[in-house]
Amino acid sequence: MMFHLRTTTIGFLLLASLACQHMGQNGTNGDGSEGPASSDPAATIDARTITIGELDDYIKEALFSEASSERNAAALYDLRLSNLREMLDELIVENAASAANLSTEDYLRKQVEDQGEVPEAEIATFFDDHIDQMGGRDLDPMREQIDAYLVEQRVLAVITDLKGEANTEILLEPTRVAIEAIGPSKGPDDAIVTIVEFSDFQCPFCERVVSTLEKLVVKYPTQVRIVFRNLPLNRIHSRAQAAAEAAACADKQEDFWGFHDLIFANNRALTDEDFEGHATELGLEMDAFRQCVQDRETQQIVDTDLAAADALQISGTPSFIINGIPLHGALSVEALSAVIDDEIARISSDGSTAIR
Repeated sequence: MMFHLRTTTIGFLLLASLACQHMGQNGTNGDGSEGPASSDPAATIDARTITIGELDDYIKEALFSEASSERNAAALYDLRLSNLREMLDELIVENAASAANLSTEDYLRKQVEDQGEVPEAEIATFFDDHIDQMGGRDLDPMREQIDAYLVEQRVLAVITDLKGEANTEILLEPTRVAIEAIGPSKGPDDAIVTIVEFSDFQCPFCERVVSTLEKLVVKYPTQVRIVFRNLPLNRIHSRAQAAAEAAACADKQEDFWGFHDLIFANNRALTDEDFEGHATELGLEMDAFRQCVQDRETQQIVDTDLAAADALQISGTPSFIINGIPLHGALSVEALSAVIDDEIARISSDGSTAIR
Protein backbone atom coordinates (compact mmCIF):
# COMPACT_ATOMS: atom_id res chain seq x y z
CA MET A 1 0.00 0.00 0.00
CA MET A 2 1.21 3.49 -0.81
CA PHE A 3 1.25 5.82 2.18
CA HIS A 4 0.66 9.47 1.35
CA LEU A 5 -1.11 12.47 2.79
CA ARG A 6 -3.50 13.21 -0.06
CA THR A 7 -5.65 10.35 1.06
CA THR A 8 -9.02 9.22 -0.24
CA THR A 9 -11.87 7.78 1.75
CA ILE A 10 -14.66 5.31 1.16
CA GLY A 11 -17.30 6.97 -0.99
CA PHE A 12 -20.18 6.34 1.37
CA LEU A 13 -18.46 8.38 4.08
CA LEU A 14 -17.89 11.51 2.03
CA LEU A 15 -19.98 14.58 2.86
CA ALA A 16 -21.28 16.85 0.10
CA SER A 17 -21.95 20.56 0.39
CA LEU A 18 -25.60 20.99 1.26
CA ALA A 19 -27.24 24.03 -0.27
CA CYS A 20 -29.93 25.22 -2.64
CA GLN A 21 -28.40 26.77 -5.73
CA HIS A 22 -29.64 28.70 -8.74
CA MET A 23 -29.16 26.51 -11.80
CA GLY A 24 -26.46 27.73 -14.15
CA GLN A 25 -24.63 29.86 -11.57
CA ASN A 26 -21.24 29.12 -10.11
CA GLY A 27 -21.89 30.52 -6.63
CA THR A 28 -18.74 32.61 -6.36
CA ASN A 29 -18.72 35.90 -4.49
CA GLY A 30 -17.37 38.69 -6.68
CA ASP A 31 -16.74 41.18 -3.92
CA GLY A 32 -13.64 42.73 -5.39
CA SER A 33 -11.68 42.36 -2.14
CA GLU A 34 -7.89 42.61 -2.38
CA GLY A 35 -5.92 39.63 -1.13
CA PRO A 36 -2.61 39.54 0.77
CA ALA A 37 0.78 40.03 -0.90
CA SER A 38 2.82 37.02 -1.95
CA SER A 39 5.48 37.89 0.61
CA ASP A 40 3.01 37.93 3.50
CA PRO A 41 3.25 35.03 5.96
CA ALA A 42 0.69 32.24 5.71
CA ALA A 43 1.98 30.02 8.52
CA THR A 44 4.98 29.16 10.65
CA ILE A 45 6.42 25.79 11.53
CA ASP A 46 9.13 25.86 14.19
CA ALA A 47 11.55 28.57 12.96
CA ARG A 48 10.34 28.53 9.34
CA THR A 49 7.82 30.93 7.81
CA ILE A 50 5.68 29.86 4.87
CA THR A 51 4.74 32.80 2.65
CA ILE A 52 1.65 33.30 0.51
CA GLY A 53 3.90 32.93 -2.53
CA GLU A 54 5.15 29.53 -1.39
CA LEU A 55 1.60 28.46 -0.68
CA ASP A 56 0.49 29.59 -4.14
CA ASP A 57 3.36 27.69 -5.73
CA TYR A 58 2.24 24.63 -3.82
CA ILE A 59 -1.29 24.88 -5.17
CA LYS A 60 -0.57 26.59 -8.49
CA GLU A 61 -2.05 23.80 -10.57
CA ALA A 62 -5.42 24.30 -8.89
CA LEU A 63 -4.98 28.04 -8.34
CA PHE A 64 -4.32 28.86 -11.98
CA SER A 65 -6.80 26.44 -13.47
CA GLU A 66 -9.46 27.77 -15.80
CA ALA A 67 -11.95 27.77 -12.92
CA SER A 68 -9.69 29.85 -10.72
CA SER A 69 -9.65 32.67 -13.26
CA GLU A 70 -13.15 33.53 -12.00
CA ARG A 71 -12.38 32.87 -8.37
CA ASN A 72 -13.03 35.77 -6.01
CA ALA A 73 -11.09 36.65 -2.88
CA ALA A 74 -13.33 34.66 -0.53
CA ALA A 75 -13.18 31.49 -2.62
CA LEU A 76 -9.45 31.97 -3.06
CA TYR A 77 -9.05 32.11 0.72
CA ASP A 78 -10.90 28.81 1.08
CA LEU A 79 -8.64 27.23 -1.54
CA ARG A 80 -5.52 28.58 0.10
CA LEU A 81 -6.56 27.55 3.61
CA SER A 82 -7.41 23.96 2.75
CA ASN A 83 -4.16 23.53 0.84
CA LEU A 84 -2.14 25.34 3.49
CA ARG A 85 -3.33 22.85 6.09
CA GLU A 86 -2.36 20.00 3.77
CA MET A 87 1.01 21.63 3.12
CA LEU A 88 1.69 21.93 6.84
CA ASP A 89 0.69 18.29 7.37
CA GLU A 90 3.18 17.19 4.75
CA LEU A 91 5.97 19.28 6.24
CA ILE A 92 5.25 17.99 9.73
CA VAL A 93 5.49 14.37 8.55
CA GLU A 94 8.58 15.13 6.46
CA ASN A 95 10.28 16.55 9.55
CA ALA A 96 9.41 13.50 11.64
CA ALA A 97 10.55 11.15 8.86
CA SER A 98 13.82 13.05 8.44
CA ALA A 99 14.51 12.80 12.17
CA ALA A 100 14.04 9.03 11.88
CA ASN A 101 16.26 8.87 8.76
CA LEU A 102 13.35 7.54 6.72
CA SER A 103 11.42 8.67 3.69
CA THR A 104 7.93 9.98 4.37
CA GLU A 105 6.36 6.87 2.90
CA ASP A 106 8.60 4.51 4.88
CA TYR A 107 7.98 6.49 8.07
CA LEU A 108 4.21 6.27 7.74
CA ARG A 109 4.38 2.60 6.76
CA LYS A 110 6.45 1.81 9.84
CA GLN A 111 4.12 3.74 12.14
CA VAL A 112 1.14 1.80 10.82
CA GLU A 113 2.83 -1.60 10.62
CA ASP A 114 4.00 -1.26 14.22
CA GLN A 115 0.32 -1.35 15.19
CA GLY A 116 -0.15 -4.74 13.55
CA GLU A 117 -2.88 -5.83 11.15
CA VAL A 118 -6.37 -4.41 11.53
CA PRO A 119 -8.25 -6.94 13.69
CA GLU A 120 -11.11 -8.80 12.04
CA ALA A 121 -13.34 -7.74 14.93
CA GLU A 122 -12.66 -4.07 14.14
CA ILE A 123 -13.60 -4.61 10.49
CA ALA A 124 -16.79 -6.42 11.47
CA THR A 125 -17.72 -3.71 13.97
CA PHE A 126 -17.22 -1.01 11.35
CA PHE A 127 -19.39 -2.95 8.91
CA ASP A 128 -22.16 -3.37 11.49
CA ASP A 129 -22.01 0.31 12.49
CA HIS A 130 -22.37 1.40 8.84
CA ILE A 131 -24.64 -1.35 7.56
CA ASP A 132 -27.12 1.17 6.13
CA GLN A 133 -24.36 2.59 3.91
CA MET A 134 -23.20 -0.73 2.46
CA GLY A 135 -25.75 -0.88 -0.36
CA GLY A 136 -27.10 -4.23 0.74
CA ARG A 137 -23.74 -5.96 0.34
CA ASP A 138 -22.38 -8.57 2.73
CA LEU A 139 -19.18 -8.17 4.71
CA ASP A 140 -16.97 -10.31 2.46
CA PRO A 141 -17.01 -8.08 -0.64
CA MET A 142 -16.55 -5.00 1.57
CA ARG A 143 -13.77 -6.39 3.79
CA GLU A 144 -10.82 -5.19 1.69
CA GLN A 145 -12.27 -1.71 1.26
CA ILE A 146 -13.05 -1.38 4.96
CA ASP A 147 -9.56 -2.61 5.89
CA ALA A 148 -8.01 0.01 3.59
CA TYR A 149 -10.14 2.71 5.15
CA LEU A 150 -9.21 1.72 8.71
CA VAL A 151 -5.52 1.67 7.77
CA GLU A 152 -6.00 5.16 6.34
CA GLN A 153 -7.49 6.24 9.65
CA ARG A 154 -4.34 5.01 11.38
CA VAL A 155 -2.26 7.16 9.04
CA LEU A 156 -4.43 10.18 9.85
CA ALA A 157 -4.12 9.43 13.56
CA VAL A 158 -0.33 9.43 13.24
CA ILE A 159 -0.48 12.80 11.49
CA THR A 160 -2.85 14.17 14.13
CA ASP A 161 -0.45 13.16 16.89
CA LEU A 162 2.47 14.81 15.08
CA LYS A 163 0.43 17.98 14.56
CA GLY A 164 -0.24 18.11 18.29
CA GLU A 165 3.50 18.13 18.95
CA ALA A 166 4.45 20.63 16.20
CA ASN A 167 4.75 24.36 16.75
CA THR A 168 2.53 25.70 13.96
CA GLU A 169 0.44 28.83 13.58
CA ILE A 170 -1.96 29.73 10.76
CA LEU A 171 -1.38 33.38 9.87
CA LEU A 172 -3.56 33.49 6.75
CA GLU A 173 -6.34 36.02 7.31
CA PRO A 174 -9.85 35.26 6.06
CA THR A 175 -11.38 37.44 3.38
CA ARG A 176 -14.12 39.70 4.72
CA VAL A 177 -16.93 41.39 2.81
CA ALA A 178 -19.08 44.35 3.74
CA ILE A 179 -22.75 43.59 4.36
CA GLU A 180 -25.49 45.50 6.16
CA ALA A 181 -26.90 43.51 9.07
CA ILE A 182 -30.47 44.72 8.56
CA GLY A 183 -33.56 42.63 9.07
CA PRO A 184 -35.19 40.52 11.78
CA SER A 185 -32.62 39.43 14.34
CA LYS A 186 -32.02 37.29 17.39
CA GLY A 187 -29.44 38.03 20.03
CA PRO A 188 -28.20 41.27 21.57
CA ASP A 189 -27.57 44.26 19.35
CA ASP A 190 -24.11 44.67 20.88
CA ALA A 191 -23.04 41.06 20.28
CA ILE A 192 -19.40 40.83 19.19
CA VAL A 193 -20.25 38.30 16.48
CA THR A 194 -22.93 39.03 13.88
CA ILE A 195 -24.17 36.29 11.56
CA VAL A 196 -26.11 37.45 8.51
CA GLU A 197 -28.01 34.53 7.00
CA PHE A 198 -29.35 34.62 3.45
CA SER A 199 -32.20 32.13 3.30
CA ASP A 200 -34.98 30.82 1.06
CA PHE A 201 -38.21 29.64 2.70
CA GLN A 202 -38.65 26.90 0.09
CA CYS A 203 -35.11 25.53 0.38
CA PRO A 204 -34.88 22.24 2.33
CA PHE A 205 -31.31 22.97 3.37
CA CYS A 206 -32.40 26.30 4.87
CA GLU A 207 -35.03 24.40 6.83
CA ARG A 208 -32.28 22.06 8.01
CA VAL A 209 -30.21 24.87 9.54
CA VAL A 210 -33.10 26.37 11.55
CA SER A 211 -32.31 24.07 14.48
CA THR A 212 -28.58 24.67 13.98
CA LEU A 213 -28.99 28.41 14.42
CA GLU A 214 -31.25 27.90 17.44
CA LYS A 215 -28.46 25.89 19.04
CA LEU A 216 -26.02 28.73 18.37
CA VAL A 217 -28.37 31.20 20.06
CA VAL A 218 -28.40 28.96 23.14
CA LYS A 219 -24.65 28.33 23.00
CA TYR A 220 -23.72 32.02 22.62
CA PRO A 221 -26.55 33.94 24.34
CA THR A 222 -24.62 37.21 24.72
CA GLN A 223 -21.95 36.89 22.05
CA VAL A 224 -23.86 36.15 18.85
CA ARG A 225 -26.53 38.04 16.93
CA ILE A 226 -28.26 36.36 13.98
CA VAL A 227 -29.81 38.52 11.26
CA PHE A 228 -32.18 37.08 8.66
CA ARG A 229 -32.08 38.31 5.07
CA ASN A 230 -34.02 36.93 2.12
CA LEU A 231 -32.65 35.20 -0.95
CA PRO A 232 -35.63 33.57 -2.67
CA LEU A 233 -34.29 31.44 -5.52
CA ASN A 234 -37.14 32.27 -7.83
CA ARG A 235 -35.85 30.24 -10.76
CA ILE A 236 -36.28 26.99 -8.86
CA HIS A 237 -38.64 27.87 -5.99
CA SER A 238 -41.83 29.39 -7.32
CA ARG A 239 -43.30 30.33 -3.90
CA ALA A 240 -40.15 31.50 -2.14
CA GLN A 241 -40.70 35.18 -2.96
CA ALA A 242 -44.32 35.09 -1.76
CA ALA A 243 -43.26 33.37 1.45
CA ALA A 244 -40.56 35.95 2.07
CA GLU A 245 -42.98 38.84 1.54
CA ALA A 246 -45.58 37.23 3.81
CA ALA A 247 -42.97 36.72 6.54
CA ALA A 248 -42.01 40.38 6.22
CA CYS A 249 -45.71 41.26 6.66
CA ALA A 250 -45.68 39.24 9.89
CA ASP A 251 -42.57 41.19 10.90
CA LYS A 252 -44.58 44.40 10.56
CA GLN A 253 -46.65 43.02 13.44
CA GLU A 254 -43.47 42.03 15.31
CA ASP A 255 -43.90 38.28 14.87
CA PHE A 256 -41.41 37.43 12.16
CA TRP A 257 -39.75 34.54 13.97
CA GLY A 258 -43.01 32.81 14.79
CA PHE A 259 -44.03 33.05 11.13
CA HIS A 260 -40.54 31.98 10.06
CA ASP A 261 -40.75 28.85 12.21
CA LEU A 262 -44.23 27.93 10.96
CA ILE A 263 -43.20 28.25 7.31
CA PHE A 264 -40.13 26.07 7.74
CA ALA A 265 -42.13 23.52 9.73
CA ASN A 266 -44.57 23.34 6.78
CA ASN A 267 -42.45 24.46 3.85
CA ARG A 268 -44.43 22.44 1.31
CA ALA A 269 -47.56 24.36 2.28
CA LEU A 270 -46.90 27.77 0.73
CA THR A 271 -50.22 28.98 -0.64
CA ASP A 272 -51.71 32.32 0.36
CA GLU A 273 -54.25 30.35 2.40
CA ASP A 274 -51.40 28.62 4.24
CA PHE A 275 -49.86 31.99 5.08
CA GLU A 276 -53.20 33.22 6.41
CA GLY A 277 -53.42 30.08 8.53
CA HIS A 278 -50.02 30.84 10.05
CA ALA A 279 -51.04 34.43 10.71
CA THR A 280 -54.26 33.28 12.38
CA GLU A 281 -52.35 30.79 14.52
CA LEU A 282 -50.01 33.57 15.66
CA GLY A 283 -52.91 35.87 16.46
CA LEU A 284 -51.95 38.58 13.98
CA GLU A 285 -54.40 41.32 13.02
CA MET A 286 -55.77 39.63 9.92
CA ASP A 287 -57.10 42.59 7.96
CA ALA A 288 -53.73 44.31 8.16
CA PHE A 289 -51.89 41.10 7.27
CA ARG A 290 -54.13 40.38 4.26
CA GLN A 291 -53.78 43.95 3.01
CA CYS A 292 -50.00 43.78 3.37
CA VAL A 293 -49.78 40.52 1.42
CA GLN A 294 -52.27 41.54 -1.29
CA ASP A 295 -50.65 44.91 -1.89
CA ARG A 296 -47.15 43.39 -1.69
CA GLU A 297 -46.14 46.08 0.75
CA THR A 298 -42.99 44.18 1.66
CA GLN A 299 -41.73 43.45 -1.86
CA GLN A 300 -39.16 46.25 -1.53
CA ILE A 301 -37.73 44.68 1.63
CA VAL A 302 -37.19 41.37 -0.15
CA ASP A 303 -35.85 43.07 -3.27
CA THR A 304 -33.33 44.99 -1.17
CA ASP A 305 -32.08 41.72 0.30
CA LEU A 306 -31.87 40.21 -3.18
CA ALA A 307 -29.81 43.15 -4.39
CA ALA A 308 -27.43 42.80 -1.43
CA ALA A 309 -26.91 39.11 -2.21
CA ASP A 310 -26.45 39.86 -5.90
CA ALA A 311 -23.82 42.50 -5.14
CA LEU A 312 -21.76 39.76 -3.48
CA GLN A 313 -22.75 37.21 -6.14
CA ILE A 314 -24.26 34.96 -3.48
CA SER A 315 -26.45 32.59 -5.46
CA GLY A 316 -27.08 29.71 -3.06
CA THR A 317 -28.86 29.19 0.21
CA PRO A 318 -28.26 29.01 3.04
CA SER A 319 -25.32 31.40 2.98
CA PHE A 320 -23.79 33.03 6.04
CA ILE A 321 -21.59 36.05 6.60
CA ILE A 322 -19.98 35.90 10.05
CA ASN A 323 -18.38 39.24 10.92
CA GLY A 324 -17.81 39.68 7.20
CA ILE A 325 -16.52 36.14 6.55
CA PRO A 326 -18.61 34.44 3.83
CA LEU A 327 -19.64 30.81 4.31
CA HIS A 328 -21.98 28.67 2.26
CA GLY A 329 -24.14 25.60 2.76
CA ALA A 330 -26.02 23.79 5.51
CA LEU A 331 -23.09 23.90 7.90
CA SER A 332 -23.07 22.09 11.22
CA VAL A 333 -23.07 23.66 14.67
CA GLU A 334 -19.44 22.59 14.98
CA ALA A 335 -18.38 24.22 11.71
CA LEU A 336 -20.11 27.51 12.52
CA SER A 337 -18.89 27.43 16.12
CA ALA A 338 -15.28 27.10 14.95
CA VAL A 339 -15.57 30.40 13.05
CA ILE A 340 -17.46 32.06 15.92
CA ASP A 341 -14.86 30.95 18.47
CA ASP A 342 -12.05 32.27 16.27
CA GLU A 343 -13.83 35.62 16.01
CA ILE A 344 -14.43 35.81 19.76
CA ALA A 345 -10.74 35.05 20.39
CA ARG A 346 -9.60 37.59 17.78
CA ILE A 347 -11.83 40.38 19.09
CA SER A 348 -10.96 39.62 22.71
CA SER A 349 -7.25 39.78 21.95
CA ASP A 350 -7.06 42.89 19.78
CA GLY A 351 -10.14 44.86 20.80
CA SER A 352 -11.62 44.81 17.29
CA THR A 353 -15.30 45.40 16.82
CA ALA A 354 -17.63 43.11 14.94
CA ILE A 355 -18.53 44.03 11.37
CA ARG A 356 -22.19 45.01 11.32
